[in-house]
Amino acid sequence: MSSWASISASDYGRLGESAAAWLLRLHGYRIVGRRRRVAGFEIDLVARRGGLLVVCEVKARRSVRRGTPLEAVDARRQASMRRAAEMLAATDPTVRRVRFDVVAVDGVRMRHVRGAFM
Repeated sequence: MSSWASISASDYGRLGESAAAWLLRLHGYRIVGRRRRVAGFEIDLVARRGGLLVVCEVKARRSVRRGTPLEAVDARRQASMRRAAEMLAATDPTVRRVRFDVVAVDGVRMRHVRGAFM
């Protein structure tokens, strides 16, 4: 039997992304992309609900010793997400609005922050 501590950081991140996708689907979003590369940046999850395009960063941390998952979405990452979202929205005329969300996985807790930044 394995424990959370024995799972690699990348596998833990993938588990966090899967849990976040499940959470978004549970709230009525359709996942249209996972680990999508746009403008040299990887978007963890791209979701849609009607004309709303949600660009979602998933941060999974086993501990907060090096900061919380939300703190990891710094200004540089936000700027990259904005550039990537602009390119995505420009290729799809059905997009009416773009929102930036963060799903923070901290141990066994998961928090969905809608509109985490502009």
